[in-house]
Amino acid sequence: MRLDEFKWNRLLPYDRGSEDAEFEQTLVTQLRLCILGSDYRAVSALLSQFDSNYNVLSLPLRIHTSRILYELATTQTLDPTLMRVSTTILTRTLGREEQLTIDDLALDWRKLYDLVRSLVFPKVWQDNPLQRRTKLKNAVDLGCIVNRFFPPSAAREIFQELLPQLQFNSMDWQIPIVQMLNLFLPTSAPPKGSSANLAEASPELWLPTIFSLWSFNLRTSGYDSCFMDIVTYLAVEQKGLLTFSKDQVRFVFASGLHFFKLPITRGGAVLSQTHPSGLSDTGLFYRLPQNGCLPMSEEKPLTFARFIAYTIHDESPGGTMELFEQLVQMIEPFYHPANNGTWTANLARFLRHLSRELMERVYVESDSECKVPVDMRLTRRVRRRFVLAVRTLAMLLLFSKTEDSISKSHSTLKYLAMVEPDLIFAPLLETLYTSIDSVTETHRMLSAMRALAKLATTLSNFSHYPEGAQHVAPLLNLTLPGIDANDTTKTWFTLVFIRNLCFNGVVFEELPTVGDMPAPRASSKASSAMDLAEDPSVDNLPEPDMDQIEWMTRASTAQFETWIDQYLRRIFALVTNLSSSLDSSEALSSGDGGLHTLVGMTTKMVLHQCSERYYPMISRLMTDFVTSIGSLSVVDPMCKIVYTFASAMPKHALQSLLPYCCERIAEDIENGVGLAPSLSRHARSHSETTLIWFTSALYALTDLQCGEHLVPYRTQILATFSLLLDRCMSGRVFRTASRALRHIIVSLTRIQPERGRSVPTSVWNDPTFRENHFRHWGQLPQIDDPGFALEWHSRSKQAIDFALELVRSLIVPRISELERFIDAAPDKRQSTSTKDHVYLNKLLGILQSGVCALGEFVPPPGTPIPDDELVDATVESSEANNVTPHYRFGGQVSAGYIFTDPSCSEYKEIVSIRDHIGQVTAKALAYMAKNSEDDVENIKTLTRLAQDYVCFHGVDRSTCFSERRGWNAGLESFTYDNNQCAFPRYFAAKRAAYLQTSRMLHNTRFMRTNDLLNDIVLKLSNFCLSPYSEIRSYAISALDNITSTVPATKYPLIPQFIAELDDNEASDPEKMIGALRVLDTMPMRQACLRNWHYFPPLVLALCRAQHEDKPAVKKLIMSTSVSQVVHVSAPQPVQLVSECVQELAHALGAAAGLDLDNSGLESAVAQSKAKCLEYFEFARAENTKLINSLVEIVRDAGTTWRFAAIAGYYLDHLSSADLPPEPSLLKALADNLTSDLLLFREGAAAKLAQLLGNIKHRSKLACSDISLNAMRSHVDLSSTNAQLFYERPYAELCERALAGGDKSDAALAPYLDNPATGWFAWPLTAKVYATPLSGGAMAYDKIEPASQLAYKAVRDTLFANGKWDRITKLFSLETNRAPEEEAFHLSHTTLFTQVFSLFDFPLLELAWPSLERLALDNERISSQRAAAELVVGVLRGSKHWSQESLEKMWKLFIPLMSTVFAKLRPDTLRFWQTGLRYAFARRDPRRFLPLVRLIIYGNPFDPQSEASFSEAVKLELLTLLINSWDWRIAPAILASKPRLHEALAHPYKMVRDAAGVLIYELSSSEFSVSYSSVQLAIEDFARYGPTGRDFSPWSGTQRTQRMIGEMTSQVSQWKAEHIPSNEGTSNYSRGSKTLLMFFLAAFNYSTKRLTIAHIPSILPLISVLQEQIDDEEVSRLAKVTMQYFSQLLYTAQMSEEVASCILALLEESSHSWHVVTKTMPLLCTLTFSNRFTLSHEVRMKIVDTTARFLEHDQIEVRHSASTSLAYLVKCASNNVIADINSRFSAKIVATRLPRVRYGKPPKNPEAYNQLVLTRHAGVLGLSCLVLAFPYTIPDWLPGVLVLLAGCIDDPSPIQSTVQRTFAEFRRTHMDTWHEDRKRFTSSQLELLTDMLVSPCYYA
Repeated sequence: MRLDEFKWNRLLPYDRGSEDAEFEQTLVTQLRLCILGSDYRAVSALLSQFDSNYNVLSLPLRIHTSRILYELATTQTLDPTLMRVSTTILTRTLGREEQLTIDDLALDWRKLYDLVRSLVFPKVWQDNPLQRRTKLKNAVDLGCIVNRFFPPSAAREIFQELLPQLQFNSMDWQIPIVQMLNLFLPTSAPPKGSSANLAEASPELWLPTIFSLWSFNLRTSGYDSCFMDIVTYLAVEQKGLLTFSKDQVRFVFASGLHFFKLPITRGGAVLSQTHPSGLSDTGLFYRLPQNGCLPMSEEKPLTFARFIAYTIHDESPGGTMELFEQLVQMIEPFYHPANNGTWTANLARFLRHLSRELMERVYVESDSECKVPVDMRLTRRVRRRFVLAVRTLAMLLLFSKTEDSISKSHSTLKYLAMVEPDLIFAPLLETLYTSIDSVTETHRMLSAMRALAKLATTLSNFSHYPEGAQHVAPLLNLTLPGIDANDTTKTWFTLVFIRNLCFNGVVFEELPTVGDMPAPRASSKASSAMDLAEDPSVDNLPEPDMDQIEWMTRASTAQFETWIDQYLRRIFALVTNLSSSLDSSEALSSGDGGLHTLVGMTTKMVLHQCSERYYPMISRLMTDFVTSIGSLSVVDPMCKIVYTFASAMPKHALQSLLPYCCERIAEDIENGVGLAPSLSRHARSHSETTLIWFTSALYALTDLQCGEHLVPYRTQILATFSLLLDRCMSGRVFRTASRALRHIIVSLTRIQPERGRSVPTSVWNDPTFRENHFRHWGQLPQIDDPGFALEWHSRSKQAIDFALELVRSLIVPRISELERFIDAAPDKRQSTSTKDHVYLNKLLGILQSGVCALGEFVPPPGTPIPDDELVDATVESSEANNVTPHYRFGGQVSAGYIFTDPSCSEYKEIVSIRDHIGQVTAKALAYMAKNSEDDVENIKTLTRLAQDYVCFHGVDRSTCFSERRGWNAGLESFTYDNNQCAFPRYFAAKRAAYLQTSRMLHNTRFMRTNDLLNDIVLKLSNFCLSPYSEIRSYAISALDNITSTVPATKYPLIPQFIAELDDNEASDPEKMIGALRVLDTMPMRQACLRNWHYFPPLVLALCRAQHEDKPAVKKLIMSTSVSQVVHVSAPQPVQLVSECVQELAHALGAAAGLDLDNSGLESAVAQSKAKCLEYFEFARAENTKLINSLVEIVRDAGTTWRFAAIAGYYLDHLSSADLPPEPSLLKALADNLTSDLLLFREGAAAKLAQLLGNIKHRSKLACSDISLNAMRSHVDLSSTNAQLFYERPYAELCERALAGGDKSDAALAPYLDNPATGWFAWPLTAKVYATPLSGGAMAYDKIEPASQLAYKAVRDTLFANGKWDRITKLFSLETNRAPEEEAFHLSHTTLFTQVFSLFDFPLLELAWPSLERLALDNERISSQRAAAELVVGVLRGSKHWSQESLEKMWKLFIPLMSTVFAKLRPDTLRFWQTGLRYAFARRDPRRFLPLVRLIIYGNPFDPQSEASFSEAVKLELLTLLINSWDWRIAPAILASKPRLHEALAHPYKMVRDAAGVLIYELSSSEFSVSYSSVQLAIEDFARYGPTGRDFSPWSGTQRTQRMIGEMTSQVSQWKAEHIPSNEGTSNYSRGSKTLLMFFLAAFNYSTKRLTIAHIPSILPLISVLQEQIDDEEVSRLAKVTMQYFSQLLYTAQMSEEVASCILALLEESSHSWHVVTKTMPLLCTLTFSNRFTLSHEVRMKIVDTTARFLEHDQIEVRHSASTSLAYLVKCASNNVIADINSRFSAKIVATRLPRVRYGKPPKNPEAYNQLVLTRHAGVLGLSCLVLAFPYTIPDWLPGVLVLLAGCIDDPSPIQSTVQRTFAEFRRTHMDTWHEDRKRFTSSQLELLTDMLVSPCYYA
C-alpha cells in the first residue's frame, strides 16, 4: 500500500462510526451542487477538504475530481486566489498519484497551453503583473505535474503549434517557446495494452527533431537545460521502452559536461563557460516573464544525473556506462578539496542526484510490479561498476572545504550504501575510524561524525548489511567523547548519530556468546575495490560469514552497559555546563535551545531502547542528578532530562523521584520558603532555589506521559499541590505548580499514542526477539501491516475520578476566590498591595491551567455554521501557512472526549465549570480594563486565560503544528519516497498524534460561539488598543490566535478596529497602532480581502488616516496597505460552467459509487447561481463606490502625496478586464498625466494605458461591426490564397516592396506581423492584417456602450487646448539620474501607443507642434528621450490607421526623422535605438516602408567621410533593422550594396566595430529553414539519423560567402604587404580588427552557426594575428577569439574539422614557436570541451601531435606541450595511458647519457644534445602522467615515479623537470600520504624517500 492511500483514521483507538462514508457522501453532494451553481469559492473550500488526506477517498473519485479541477484551473477568467487554490490542490493530488497513467486520466493539453501562452505573452489590458506572475507560476507548476496525462499522440499537435513560432536568429522569444515545448511535450509511455497507437506515438519518430532543435544554439544558458529536460524525462518515463542511440548519448554528455562550468586550462582569457540567453529590450517590450523565462525550476545537475542513471542498461562499448566512467575520470580532480571553486557546488549536487536517482531506479526495478522490461534493467555487475565510479568522487568530496559539499557527499554515500553497502562501508569505515581518532585534523573528524550521523540507519540495518551490526557498539564508544560542551557542533552530530541508531531499532542489551569466535570460511572474503578491479566478474559475490558476524555482534553488545553509564554522565555534564553561564532565554537565542531539545529526544530514545536490566542503574544515576541541586539556569535542561526519564520509564521514575520531590517541597514550604509575595522569575534565596528546583522536577515528572502510573500517588499529589497552590506566593513556584497541575489532569484524561520502543510491547517481551534483537535492527515496521500495533494511552475509571477530584478540590475553589477578590478589590483611586497583585496573578494562572486541563473532558459546543462564514473561513485557511485539515462543513468529529452525552451529570458539571470560569474571566477583563490597566503582569496572565478559554479545547494550534513538523521531519530523514510505508514507530506515533490533535482542533475551529465567548473576545480586543505596548502586544497575539482558531470570532471585531482609524475627537495614536497591527494579522487581512462588506471601509480608512503624524502610525499604515495591495483583485463576474464541467459534475456520484439524491437539484442550482450573481452585483457596486471614493481622495488638494499614493496603489488593482472602466478613474488618470508629482505621472501613465487597452479589447468583443475586425483574418496556408507565401520567397517580400513602391503587389500584400512565422516551418494557418484602404474609417469607430462614458472622459481631456504642451513639457523633464543613466520609459510609449491607436490621426495633428519641438531640441537629453517615446508611440499606435492617416503621418515624420538622425549624439542615440526597436518589434517591416527607405537609401553609408560618429550611426541603424526583422530585411539591405567592404580599414574604431557587427548580422540573418510544414520538417530530421539535422554550422548564401571571402582575402592581401612598424596602424591591423569583430559578434548574439562554419578557413589567419607585435589590440582580440573557438561546443562533424585544422596549424613549420605555444593550449581546451563528440582516432592524433612537440628544439614549446598533454591524459582511456607510459618509459630506458666531466664539453656535442632532448622528452611525458592524476595513485604510478627518480642526477633541464614533478606530487598527496604510501612497495618507498621528504636544515 502507498502512504497516501493509508487510512490513518483506523489507528485511532475509538469508534468513529460511519464518519468516512458520511464525509464522502457530503463532499460529493455539495461539490456537485457548487460546481453546477458556479460557486467557485465554495468549490475551493470543498476541495481543500478533499486534499486533507485524512479521509482518503476512493481512487475513481480522486480521478474524477482531478478532471474537474483541471477544467477549473485552466479557466482563464478564474479569480487568481481560487486558481491558486485549485492548482495547488491538483498539483498535490496528482503528484501523489504516481501509478496513474493516461488510461486512467487523459487531459487536454490545449486548455493549459492557451492559459500559459496568454500569461507568457500578455496584452496591455490583462491583469496586473503581480497577479499574472502568480498565475503563471501556478500554471507552470500544474503543467509539470499533468504532463504525463497528455496522450502521446498529442506530440504532433504540440509540434504543429510550437515549431512555427521558432526563430533562432533572435533568442528574445525563443526561450519561452522552447520551455513550453518542454512543459507540454508528452514524454510518458502508455502502459502495455493501452488504446493509444504505440507506433504512431513513439518518441523515436520525433526524437531527431529534438536534437535538431538543440543544435541551433548549443551551449546557451537556459536553452540547453530545456532540451536536456526533455530527453531526461523521456529516459525516465519511457520505462525502458525507448533506447537512445550512442550518438544521442554522446550528444547529451557533450552538453552536460558544460553544466559544471569547469576551468579547463590555466591562463588565457577569462571567459564565461556558457553564453547567456538574457532578455533583451524586445522581450521587455512585451512584458515577458522575468529573464524572459518561464518560472520553471532549473536544476541542471539533476537533469544530467537522471539521464545518466536511467540510460545505463548494459556495458556495450560507447554506451552510457563507458561514457560515464570517462566523465568521472575527467572531472575527478575537481572534486578534491584542494580544487575548491565555484564549480564545486554544481559537482556536489550532480553527485548527490546521481546516487539518489540510481537508488530510486534500483528500488523501482526491484518491485514485483515493475513495468521495465527485464533486459533493460540494471544488472548487478553494471550496478556495482556504477557505484564504484561514483564512490571515487564521493570519497574525495568527503573532506571538502564547504559545508554544503560535505553534506552532499554524505547523502551520496548513504544512497550508494543503500544499493551496494559492501562497496561503500568497507573503505568508508576505515576512513571514519582514522578520522574520528584524529586529534589534529578537526575538520576530518567533524566530517566523519556527520557522515556517521547520516549513514547510521543504513549501517545498522542488519538485513541490508550484516557486517555493520558489529560496528555499532565500537562506534558508539568511539564517538562518545564527541558529547562535549565546548564543541556544540560535534555534540550535535554525535547525538544525531545515536538518535538515528535508536530510531532504526538498535536495542541496548547484552547478548551472550557461545564458545569461541568461529573461524572464517575459506570462501568468504570482503569485496572491495581492489577485488573488483582484479576480478571484473562480480555477479556472484560470496555470501558473508553469518556465524562469525553474529558472534562478533553478540560480543560487541557487552559494551552497552558501560556505554549507557558513560553516556548519561556526559549528558548530565553537558546540560550543566551549557546552562551554567546562560539563562534559558540566552540559551535559546544562542542556538543551544535546539541542542537541549536534541539532548532530550536522544536520551529518551536511548532509555526507550534499553533493556530492563539496566533500569536500576539508570534510576540511580537520574536520582543522583536530580537530587544534586544546581543553579536556576540548569532547571530547564534538568526538566528535559527528567521528562525523558519519566516518558521512557514512568513507573521507575515516579517511584524514584516523586515521593522525594513531594517531601522536599513540603519541607521547604513548612519552613516558610516561597511564602513571601513575589512575581520575580529569579530566586531570592538558596532555599527558594531548592523549592523551584523540586517543583520544576515534579512538573517534568508529570508532563503528559505518566497517566495511570500517577493514580497510586494520589494522596501525595493532592497534599503537595494543596500546599503549593494554597500557601506559596512565589511567582515562579506557583506558576510552575499550576502548569504541573494542568499536566497531571491532562495525563490522566488525554488519549495519545505512546511513543515508546521501536517494536510493539508484545514483540519486545518475546524471548526470541530479545535473544536475537540485532537481527531486527533496521527492520522498520509497515504501517499497513496487520501486526503494526500502535499503543495508545487509555483512561481508566480511577484516572478519570482522580482528575475530577483534582478539578473539584484545586480549581473550582479558585473560581469563587477570584470572584470574591474582584468584588472586594479597591477601585482605581486606591492603591493595591503587592500581596494582592501576586494573589490575583496566582488565581488567574490556576484558572488558566484549569481551562486547559478541562479540554479533554467534553467537546466544544458544535452546531452548523452559516455557509457564508464557513466558506470564507475555509478559503482563507487554505491560503495560510498553518492550516489544519477540515473534515466536513459545520459538523464535529469524534475525538475521544471523556463525556459526550449532554445528559450526563459529569458532562453538565464540566460545562458548568467552564462557563463559570468564562464568566469570571469576562468579569476580570472588565475589572482590569477599568481599574488596573497598567498592571502588566496580571493583564498578560488574564490575556492568556481569555485566549485559552476561547480556543483551547483539548489542544492548541502550536501543539498540532509541532506534531506535524515532527512527522515531516521523520519523512525527510527516514524515507526516500513520499509513498514509502516503512518508517520508525516513533514517527508513526507522531502522525497519529497529529491526526488526533487536528481532529480536536477542527472541532474547536467550527464550534458554536455564544454571547459569553463573544463578550470575552470583545473585551480582550480592547486591550489591543492599550496605551501600554507590552500589554498591546500580548493582547494582539492572543487575538490573532483566537481568530485563527475560531474564524467566526473575527467578523464582529473588524468594524471596531476600522473605526479607530477615523479622524474624530477620540482619535488616539496608540489606539491606531493597535488597530493597524490587528488589521494586519493574517486572519483579519484575509477576512477583509475576501469580504466586500469590510474591504471598502478599511481601504478608505487607511487612505484617510493622514490626520496622525506619528511616524510609527505612518509606517504601519504603509505596511498594512502594501500587504493588502499585493492580494487585491476586482470582483470577478460569475462564469457559468462549461458543458464538459457540467457533465463531469453530474457524473460525480457514479464515480464515487454513490446513489445521489437528484430531487430538488435544479432549484438548488438555480438558487446557488442567483446567490452568486447577487453577491457579484453587490461586490461590483461596492467596487464602483470605492473607486469613486479613492478618486476623490486623489483629487482632494488636502491629501498628502503619501496617502494619495496609497489610494493610487489600490486603484491600480481595483480595475479588471472583465469590468468596464470607471469614467471618474480615467478622468483622474488623464488629469494626472500633467501632475507636478513624478510619482503620480508615472502611475497614471501605466494605469491609463492598461484601461485604454481594456476599452479597446471590450469594444472588439462587443462590437462585431467595428472596422478593426475587418482588417484581421487567418489565412489557410495550404489554400491558393496563400500562394504569396510559397511561390516567391517571403524573405524577399520586403526587398520587392522597397523596390516596387507603396502601390506594388509586395507592398499591398497582407501584413504578417509575427517575425517567426515561416522562419522554421510554416503553420497551417497564419494571422494576417489587410493593408490599409483609402477612405477607411477609424479602426475603433465603435465603442462598447458600457465604456463610452470613460472613452469620452479621456477624449475630452486629451483634446483639451494646451494639454499636449503640458504633457510634453512634464514628460521631458530631467530626472534625478545622471545623464548616462537616463532611460527610455516604456510605460510612456505604451501609453502613447494606446492613445494614438484609439484616437487616430486627429490627436497626432493636435500634438504635432509639441512633438516637433521636442524632436528638434537636440541640446537636452531628456527632450530627445521624450521625443523618442512619443514618436515610437505614434508608430506603434498607427497599426490600424487608414491609408490617408498613414500618408499624413509619414508626410510629417520623414522630414523630422531625417533631421533627427542627422543630429544624433552619442548620449541620445540609445533612446532612438531602443524606441525604434520597440516600434518595429513584431510588426511587418512593410508597415514602415517610408522610414525603412529613409534609413537604407536616404543617406547611405559613406566610408570616405570623416564624420565618424555620423557614419557609425548609419551602420547602427542598419544593424537595428537587422535585429528587428532579421531574415525579412537582410535581403533588402544587401541589395542596397552598403559598401561595407570599404570600411574594413576605416581609420576610426567606432566605424570599424559597427561595420564588423553589421557584416556578421547581415550574413547570419539570411539563414532560415522555412519548411513548408511541420510534418515535413519532422520527417526530414528523421532522415538525417538519430541526432537529426545539424544546424550548428552554416556557411551562408552565395552572397554571404562572397562577402566573407572578399573580407578575408583583403586582409590576407594586406598581410602580405604589411611591414611591421611602430608608427601608427596599418590597413592590415585595422582590417584585422574588423575581421575579428565580425567573429566576436557571434558570441554576443548567441547565434554562432556562421562562425562555426568558417572556423576551419579562418583559423590560420587568426593564429598568426596572436603574434601581431606592432598592435597589442589585434593580438588581444585574436587571443580572445581563439579562446572562444576552443570553448565552443561542436557537433561531431564540426569538432573533428576544427581539431584537424588546429593540428594542421601546429604541424605547419612556417609558424613561429610563439604561435605554437599559444595554439597548443587551445587544442587541449577544444579536446576537453568536445571530449564526447571527437572520435577516438582524432583524439589519438591530438595526443600523438602533442607528444611529438615534447622533442621540439625550443624548451618553451616542450613545456607547453607537457602542460597540454597532462590535460589530454585526463580525457584519455586506460589503453591510451598505457601506450603513453610505455612510449616515454622506453625513451628513458633506451637513452643513456654518457658521462661528462664537470667543466668539460661532451665529445660529440650535437649527439649529446640530441640525447638530452630525447631523454627530456621521456621525462616530460612521464611527468604528464604524474601530474594528470594529482590525487590518486593508479597502479602504474609507483613504477613511473621510480623511473623518474633515476633521472634526478641528469643535467638541466631534465633535473629541474624531475624536481618540479616530485615537488608537485608531494604537494598534492601530502594530506593523504598515510593512505597513499600503502600503494608502494618497501623498496619503492625507500628509493623515493629522499625525493618526497623535504630537506632539513640540521640534517
